Amino acid sequence: MDWKISESSISAALDAQVQALEAKLTFLKSFIPFANMRGTADIPALLLAHFEVVALNAARLSYMCSYWYDAEEMHNPQFYSMIYDQQQKIRAVDFHVYEIYKEVLRATRSSKSLHDRMMDKQILNNFNDSLISCLWELLCCSSSFVDSMKDEMRILYAGLRFLRSILRERQQKMDEENEKIGALLCDAGIIICSPSLNRVKEGEVSFSESTEALDCYDMLANTNVHIKHFKEQISGSSIIESIPSFHGLRAPEVSKTSSRMLSKGKMPIAHEVMVGLDDEAAKVIERLIWGPEQVEIVPIVGMAGLGKTTLAKKVYNDSSITYNFQIRLWCTVSQEFNMKSLLIQILCSNGKQSRMDEELKNLNEHELLHKLYQRLKTNRYLVVFDDVWDIKVWNELRISFPDDKKGSRIIFTSQSSNVASQVEYGGKPHYLRPLSEKESFELLQKKVFGKEDCPQALHGLGMEIAEKCRGLPLALVVVAGVLATIKHDICVWEEFAESLTSTTVSDAEQCKKSMELSYEHLPYHLKACLLYFAAFREDEKIGAKKLMCLWIAEGFVEIIEGKRSEDIAEEYLMDLIGRNLVMVSENRSIGGVKTCYIHDLIFEFCKGEAKEKKFLQVLRAYVELSTFNEPPNLPRLSICSRGRDFIESKLFCPYLGTLLFFGATPGYEFDLLNMSSLFCIYKHLNVLNLEGINLRLKELPTEVESLLCLRYLALTARHMKFIPPSVAKLSHLETFCLNSDATVSLPDSIWNMKKFRHIRVSFDCIIPFSSNENLSTLPNLDTLSTLRLCLDKEGENILRRIPNVRRLKIYNRVGQNTVCCNMSRLECLESLTLRSCIFFNLLEHVELSFPMNLKKLCLENLGLPCRKMSLIEQLPNLEVLKLRDQSTDRQNWELMEGGFPKLRVLTLEFANIVEWTETDPDSDDYFPCLQQLKLQRIFNLGMMPACLRSISTLETIEVSFCRGSVKFLVREIEEAQKNYGNENLKIIIID
Repeated sequence: MDWKISESSISAALDAQVQALEAKLTFLKSFIPFANMRGTADIPALLLAHFEVVALNAARLSYMCSYWYDAEEMHNPQFYSMIYDQQQKIRAVDFHVYEIYKEVLRATRSSKSLHDRMMDKQILNNFNDSLISCLWELLCCSSSFVDSMKDEMRILYAGLRFLRSILRERQQKMDEENEKIGALLCDAGIIICSPSLNRVKEGEVSFSESTEALDCYDMLANTNVHIKHFKEQISGSSIIESIPSFHGLRAPEVSKTSSRMLSKGKMPIAHEVMVGLDDEAAKVIERLIWGPEQVEIVPIVGMAGLGKTTLAKKVYNDSSITYNFQIRLWCTVSQEFNMKSLLIQILCSNGKQSRMDEELKNLNEHELLHKLYQRLKTNRYLVVFDDVWDIKVWNELRISFPDDKKGSRIIFTSQSSNVASQVEYGGKPHYLRPLSEKESFELLQKKVFGKEDCPQALHGLGMEIAEKCRGLPLALVVVAGVLATIKHDICVWEEFAESLTSTTVSDAEQCKKSMELSYEHLPYHLKACLLYFAAFREDEKIGAKKLMCLWIAEGFVEIIEGKRSEDIAEEYLMDLIGRNLVMVSENRSIGGVKTCYIHDLIFEFCKGEAKEKKFLQVLRAYVELSTFNEPPNLPRLSICSRGRDFIESKLFCPYLGTLLFFGATPGYEFDLLNMSSLFCIYKHLNVLNLEGINLRLKELPTEVESLLCLRYLALTARHMKFIPPSVAKLSHLETFCLNSDATVSLPDSIWNMKKFRHIRVSFDCIIPFSSNENLSTLPNLDTLSTLRLCLDKEGENILRRIPNVRRLKIYNRVGQNTVCCNMSRLECLESLTLRSCIFFNLLEHVELSFPMNLKKLCLENLGLPCRKMSLIEQLPNLEVLKLRDQSTDRQNWELMEGGFPKLRVLTLEFANIVEWTETDPDSDDYFPCLQQLKLQRIFNLGMMPACLRSISTLETIEVSFCRGSVKFLVREIEEAQKNYGNENLKIIIID
C-alpha cells in the first residue's frame, strides 16, 4: 500500500465502500420481495449466493469499522493496511448477477393475487426507491454513455420520481394502479440492471464498445413513453389532485411599479413604534408582578399580526419588570422547533453567554435541561416563549422550571388559547384586542410621517385607509410602508384607498391583501430581494452581511460605476425595512443592520409567491425531498432537513443555479466524507451554501473546480487545512466562507482571483507572501477574516495587496515581542480586529499606524502598553473600541485630553488596568460622545476617570461578573450623574 495516501483519502474511500455495500444490500432487499410479488416462485441460486457474499463482506467491514474511532487504532498503519486490503477484496459488481436480475424481471410480467394491498404498495415503493438510487449513480458517472443517453435517462429519472409521489399517497383508488406501476418498474429495472451500462459505470468498457447499446436506448425511450402515457391517464383523476405539486422556477417577471427609494441614509429606529399598547402592557405587568407566589403562565393570545410579540417585548423590557425579576430569558418557538436548539436559545438569550455557546452545543438535552434548572433555581425569573403552536414544547421543558414560590412567571404568545389552558400553571389568557380607529390612524400616521402630522388634505383618506385595516397592526404598518413611498397627493391616495376594499381587507385576508399591495408597489429589484427571505428558516435572525452577499451573487443588485455593490445592497435592505416588510433584530455598533427577520405572515406570503412566480422552491424534511418532481430549469432550491435526508433523496437538478442547504437543527452539522457526486451534478451553480453539512475532509475537493459559474461558496469542514491552487479556476467567485476549526492555508494563486469580495475563514487562514516584483492585488476585496500573519514588514506588504478592504480581522503570529506595522495605507478600513497570543507578556517595541477612517477597533491578547493608547485615542472617526483579554498591560491608563472625539461604545473585558485616570480631572474634554460603557470580568480596577461622572451623553453602564470594588465605583458614577441631572442613565449589573 502507498502510505502517501492520506488518512482522509482512506476515510473517504472507506465511506464510499460502505455506501456502495449499503446500496447493494438495499437493492437486494427490495428486489427479492418485488420479484415474489410479481410472481417469481423461486429466486435463482446464483442471486441468493450473491446476496450472501455481499452480506458477509458488509459484516466483515462493519466489524472492522467498529474499531475506527479507537484513538490508538486510528493512527496504526497496520489497521489502515487491513482496511485497505478489505476494500480490495470487495469487488463492486458481479456482472453475471445483472443477467439474473434481467431474467427475473422479464419473467415477472403479472402480479399474483394481491392479499395485502398496502404491503404490495410498500414493496413497489421500496423497489422504486432502489431504482432511483441506482439510476442517480449512473447519471453521476462521467462516462461517455451518459452524454449519449443523458436526455432519455433524465426523463426516466423524473418518471420514477413521479411514480414515487404516486406511491406515497394513501387513497384507495391508487391501489388499482399497482399493477401498471409494477410493470413500469420491471421495464425500468431491466434497463438500469443492464450489464452493459454497469460495465461502463465501473469503467471496464466504453459505451461505444457495447453491443447492447442500441437495444438499451430503444427500450429506454419506450419505457419513458409508457410512463408518460400512465401519467396522462391519471392526470384527470382524484389521485393526482393530492400529489404535491412543485413548479419549475425561473427568475420572476416583475414590473417596475415604483422606483422611489427611501433616503439613502435612513436608519431603522432601534425600538418599534407602539400605539395602543400602554393599557394592555399595564394589565400584563400587573399580573406578572402582583400575581400569586407560585409559578404562573400568562398567555397572550390573538390572531396573527395583532401585535402579541410587540406587546411581550414592551413588557419584557419595562423597568418595573427588570427591577422585580432577577432573571429574564426569551426564546422564539415557531411551528417547527428542535428541543436542543431551543434550550441553547433560552440559555443564551440574556446576551451574556455567547462565549459559552460552543460549550452548550456539546451538552445533550438532559444536561441542558439541568443547566437551565440550575440557572433558574432560587431566583425569581421571567421566561417568554414567543409564537407557541403546540403544548409539546412546554411538556418537554416543564422539568427545568422550578417553583420556589418566588412569584416567577412565564409568558406564552400564541394564536390559540388552548395552548395555555392545557398546561400546568396555566393562567387566564390575556386576549389582545385590535386597535381602535383612533389608534389605527395614530399608528399609520407615525409610520408614514414620523414625528410630523398628516397633512390636513390627506387626513380623511388616512382615516379611511386605517379603518379598512380593521385594527391589525401588521396590516397597518405594511400599508404605511406603501404610503411612505408613493406621492402624497389626494388623487394617488384615493386610488390606493379604493384598492383597499373592506371586503378584501377583512378577517384572515386582511394582512394578506395589504402584503400583496405592498409587494406590487415594490420596485422590481426589491421584489426579488424580499422573496429571497423565503429561503431561510421561519423566524430566523439572518445576518445582514450574509444576506447582502447572497443578493449580490444572485445578480439582484444593480452595478453602478463608482459605488460598491455592498453599499447598494445595504440601500435595498434599508428600503425594505423602511417599508415595514423587514424588521431589525440587532443593529451594528458602528451603524447599519447586523441581523434582520420577517414576520411569520410575510414569510408565508414570500414562500407562496416565490413558488408561484417560479422564483424559488423550498423543501422541508424528507417527505418533501423524496416526492419532489424536479422541473427541468430549476433556478433556486432551498432545503431545510437532516443531512442524511438530503443525501438519500437523490435529487438531480443539473441546471440548478442556487442550492442552499440548512440543517434541521440550527448550529449542528451532518458529517459527510464524500460530496463528489454533488459537485459533479450541479455544474451550473452560481450560489452554493452547504454550511449545514460538515465535510470530513482536510482539503477542498478537486471536483469543486468544475463549478465554473460559482460566485458564492459557503462550506463547513471542521478539519480542512488546505485549499488547492486550482481553486483559481473559479474565476467568478466573489464570496468564500469556510467554517473550519483549523488554520487554513490559502494558495498563492488566490491573488489572481480579482473578483473576490469576501473571504471568511472562521478560525484563521494563511496567505503565502511572494517576494516577486509586480505583486498582484485583490482590488475588490471588502472583507477578510481571519488572516494569520506577523505584524511586521512582511505582514505590511501582504496588507498592501488588499488596498480597499473595509472589514479585517488579523491573528498576530508572534515571533518576537515587537509589533511594527503601518496600516495607514488601508484608507477604506472601517472595522479592524487584532488578536494575538501574548497573554501576560508585554510588547517591548510597538510601532503601529492605524488608518484615519477606522470606526471600530477590537484588540484581544495584544499586550499593548497603556502608554501607547494614544495611538488609538487620536483616531478621529473611532466609534467603537473593545479591549479584551490582556489587550493592555497592568499600568495606569491615563486618558489624553481631547482624545476619542467620536467614541460611542467602550468595552473593557478581562483588561488588566489598575488605575484608569485622565491627565486633567477638571477638564471636560474627554469622551464627548460616549453612550455605552461595558465592563466585563474586571478584577483589578481601583480607579475610574472622574469625567465619567459628568458626561451628558452617557446612557448605559453594564457591569458583568466584576468584583465588588468595580460595582462600587459604578454606583458612585450613577449618583454623580443624577446630581448632574442625568436621571435616565441605566446601570445593568450581572453576576
